[in-house]
Amino acid sequence: MPDNPAPAGQLARQALLFSRTPCLGKCPSYTARIYTDGRVEYEGFRYAPVEGKRQLTLNPATVQKLLREAEQIGFRQLPDTYPSDASDMPSTVLVITTAEGFSKQVTVEENGPAALQALFARIDKHLLSALNVVGDM
Repeated sequence: MPDNPAPAGQLARQALLFSRTPCLGKCPSYTARIYTDGRVEYEGFRYAPVEGKRQLTLNPATVQKLLREAEQIGFRQLPDTYPSDASDMPSTVLVITTAEGFSKQVTVEENGPAALQALFARIDKHLLSALNVVGDM
């Protein structure tokens, strides 16, 4: 994919931080920092599709589409956590930071809304594609 830098006079900023945490089993664990210019700083831990640090690129339009989707599902109004009664559940964490500096974090262990789970799945799909990994996590 071509590297499309931010428009002149506009610095790229971190827009999304997406993370999956480990569990006592074989849950993929990784963190991806996604910037408005499409840069992704990925670090895969145990059972991740790719382990280690990687610099990836997404199309900046994809990043904007993900941010719009988050806005459409009311991300700002979602509860901060969707906890589980189990102690070994993995979490999916999404932090979105707007151009105005507003930041919101949502952590889901289980029972997150379907629209939020669909957003997580789309982020995973784009990351897998950027990592050249075929299949699901």
